This record gives sequence, C-alpha cells and structure tokens, in this order.
Amino acid sequence: MKKRYKILIAVITVYILFSLYAYYAYKSSLGDWKTEIPAETEINWADFIWTNRTINGKYFERTAMFIPCKMEGIDNNLTFQFDTGSNRTMIYENPLSSFYFQNEKLSEQVSQMKFPINKLASDKKVFKNAKIKFGDYTISNERASVMTNLGRATSEESVIAGDTIHLGTIGADIFKDKVLIIDYPNLKFAITDEVPRRYKDGLIDIEINSNGRPILPLKMNSNEYKIIFDNGSSLFPIIATSENINKFTTNPIIDSLEINSWGKKHTVHSRIITDTFEIAGRKFTNVEAYENHTGYGIDESTDGMTGNALFWDSTIIIDFKNKKFGLK
Repeated sequence: MKKRYKILIAVITVYILFSLYAYYAYKSSLGDWKTEIPAETEINWADFIWTNRTINGKYFERTAMFIPCKMEGIDNNLTFQFDTGSNRTMIYENPLSSFYFQNEKLSEQVSQMKFPINKLASDKKVFKNAKIKFGDYTISNERASVMTNLGRATSEESVIAGDTIHLGTIGADIFKDKVLIIDYPNLKFAITDEVPRRYKDGLIDIEINSNGRPILPLKMNSNEYKIIFDNGSSLFPIIATSENINKFTTNPIIDSLEINSWGKKHTVHSRIITDTFEIAGRKFTNVEAYENHTGYGIDESTDGMTGNALFWDSTIIIDFKNKKFGLK
C-alpha cells in the first residue's frame, strides 16, 4: 500500500511540474505588446464605435465596443473588439486567412507555437511582427497570439471591394503600466503614461489581478465587493455567478438572455438590485443584475463583473500602473 501511495504521489508531482513547465513555456512563447504613445499633446484620442444586435428577438444597442484599426500588410480597414476582460490582445485566424490570397507574406508570418505538449499545441499559433494602428497609437508584437478557428472568414470579393473586416480583440495587456481613459459620451479613448491633470481628482484605489484586469470596489449595505471591469461584457451593469448573485439581489427573475462568450452559448437571468450601491463615489440604484450559471468569464476570486452600462454617460480613468480608478 505504501509503495502504491509513493508511486501515486510521484506521478502527481511529475504531472504538476510538467503542467507548470508547459504553462510557462506557453507564456514565454508569446511576445509582449509595445504601445507607442504620441508625445505631441497631453492626450491623443482614438475613436471607438458601438455595435448593436438582436438577442432573443430583442434589439439591444451598445452591445460591444469596436476599435477601427489598420494592420501592417492589410489594405482594408479593420475592427478589433475593445475588451479589458481579455488579458491578451489577439488576432482571429479565420478572417486573417481571408487576406492570404492578396498577401502571401501574411500566411508566412503565422506559425505553430513551440509547446511541449502536442495536444495543447494543436490550436496555438503566433503571428510574427504584428503592427496595429488606431488613432495616433501603434501597438506591436514580435509574437502575437492567433486564435485558431475563431472569427468569420470573408470572401475574396469583400476583401477586393475594400470592406471593413473584424479581425480580433484588443485586450488589457496593451495598457500594462499605462493609463486608459474612456470617454463614453464622445465615443473616444486615450492611452497615457500618467493621469492627465484634469482627471487626477477623486481617484480611488483598485486592484489589478495577475492577468492585468482591473478589479473595482463596489460598496453596498456596509459591505464591499470585488467587481472586475470588463468592457467586453458591454450589456451588463452587474453580472455574477449563481453562488454570488444573492449578494446583490434576491429579487425574482424578470428576464433571460442567451449570450455567446468566445463561442460558448449560455443563458443568463436578470433581477433588479433595489438597494443603492456605490462605485468610485457614484451611487447607482434600481440596476439590473444578471446571473451567469456557468460562471464562464468571471474570476472566481471576485464577487462579480461590470461592463459598460453603468458608465455610458461618464468618462472613466483606469491607472493600471498605480492601481487607481476614477469616474467623471
């Protein structure tokens, strides 16, 4: 019995060590994004656009934020989803492959990621020397993540016609050690090295988790909850797991939506938070909260998540370097 126990411990230890090695090998296979910030003025603004869609037969506005972009090697205008809920900026393989007929070099820039476990390597690829521009900003990466079998391929006719193509996601990693300002009413955002003077007042302390995602404090009924800010979950003022939803509301379900998160479909149910809560000194009441039964996309170390809906009439400031947040 003791011998079997020792063998089991040895197998588990080897598996853990091998998994850790694989994880760090995977991370080291990807490069870091470099964000070039223009130095001419205090703030350089870039535009974003809202997308709208019909869900369960209902029309919803402002369901996602897209950034108009250009990418080196592609003539067409592009869009990337603006998603601080994604810890990684990435390119989708399916729409990227739509341009191969026009620029063979693009396909040569995509390669299989070197990874110690073949099974895990099968869907991991990198794009060499990616350069993306939006507004006056340029982001670049020697080894950018390519999400295989994701996104929608486009016909040659659409490419030749110069149609705008959706190509990927701009994640939280490009804001590392930077300041992100989102001016919702004016549909623009900015990246700076320091918080501009006009936005310094009233900033609160926040957390930045290990994946670079901002976690805001939400105060309600003398309690403080940790809420991830995820502007990729645009529709949801508050969304929480089944285990945590009762922290915010025990009111009856009033609606349900079937949503798609990174290709996974699941249903969320909404209830009204009748109690007043506060984020960064701003008070909110009668807010709709959604119950995510799968918990997909919600950090288990937090109590929930908020998207853009609470801030549509505001400007938000996220200082990723000094871990500060503000609402104007």
